[in-house]
Amino acid sequence: MTLLEGTVFLLLLLLSLPGLCRRYRRPGLLYPAYIVAGAIAGAFMREAVIDSWREFGELGFILLLFSVGLEVELPERRDSWIALRRALAWMAPQAALITGALVYAGLPVAPSLGAATALSSTSVGMAYVLWKHHHFPTDKARKTFLEWMVATEVVTIVLLATMGPVIEGAAWWLALLKFGGLLCAAAMAAYIAMRVVPRFAEALKRGVKVDTPLLVLALFAICAVGNRLGLSAPKTAFVLGLFISRSTGEEVELNHRLEPLRDRMFVPVFFFGLGTLLRVEYLKTWPFYAAIVAGLALYGLRRAIFGQFFAKRFAVEANAHGIAAPMLTMGAVAVDILHRSGASPRLVAWTLTASIVLSLCPAFRSASGEPGLSTYEPTMAAPEAMSELNEGEGL
Repeated sequence: MTLLEGTVFLLLLLLSLPGLCRRYRRPGLLYPAYIVAGAIAGAFMREAVIDSWREFGELGFILLLFSVGLEVELPERRDSWIALRRALAWMAPQAALITGALVYAGLPVAPSLGAATALSSTSVGMAYVLWKHHHFPTDKARKTFLEWMVATEVVTIVLLATMGPVIEGAAWWLALLKFGGLLCAAAMAAYIAMRVVPRFAEALKRGVKVDTPLLVLALFAICAVGNRLGLSAPKTAFVLGLFISRSTGEEVELNHRLEPLRDRMFVPVFFFGLGTLLRVEYLKTWPFYAAIVAGLALYGLRRAIFGQFFAKRFAVEANAHGIAAPMLTMGAVAVDILHRSGASPRLVAWTLTASIVLSLCPAFRSASGEPGLSTYEPTMAAPEAMSELNEGEGL
């Protein structure tokens, strides 16, 4: 399959898959369907063509991390630290168990920890729709649950941001130093914009009203400049999203403006490119089936941990853990980092497969017999979640 043939195939998918998923009342399965389609197409593509689709998918990855940056904002109060401690307590036992199992299987520690970090996380953008429609006993329980999910996503992004250099062979201290410099640069930019040049923040607000294609083009241009300066384009997009969210308060409107191009074009290309990493020969090996078993086992482990240590604190039933199960976005971030850092292809494919299985577990069944994730339209970011939490809307 040539690049042109692959383009025609993907265009047919973009035109047909959303309608088919809605027709069969499973719109939430749209993005996993793109991954499966990418795996099928990848079996007929040359390696050079696959690499080209992976590069095209980088544009979707940039928009994805930009949107994650928009939605990541913990409330500015003491409860944030409680949510952060709970997030660490939630992720630590899962990450330790997964990392130990992968290392026992003969894989290096650093990439194993990267995969484990993603698999023990959640995606606020994907889980938001379940959180929004779930019946919580009290408003406090609803807010506490969301704070915990957001804190979990923050921890995941921070850890994954340091994983790339480590997997590539850099020392831990150098990776932490690079990430510390990234945070300092973001803090300085925010300080300059808000204190020294307040008109810049106003310009950003006005920029929200710019046509969406121009807005996306400006984002790609900024990321290209950041890449030239030595900061990877996805990290530049993530920091830019954080900065705009903190500077302007226009993240909800900006997210809605990006949604048509992001969720209907660029992100599907990203997931299609990820699917090409699942080669046909991998489907015939035991790690593929081990990944399916791992995803199912993780879903059960999450329920046990949540029911034993978290359900009472959140004042919810034990099976409410399913709200936080969707984590395909974080899995995709980890897969992209692992692949570009030269991790084992076997680990990359295993992580992607396990992420799909774990995210699909709540697709047909949610907490308290409510509709599963598959019945809702997919989204890749939900900064309106924090808007509702901070403003008290809908609670």
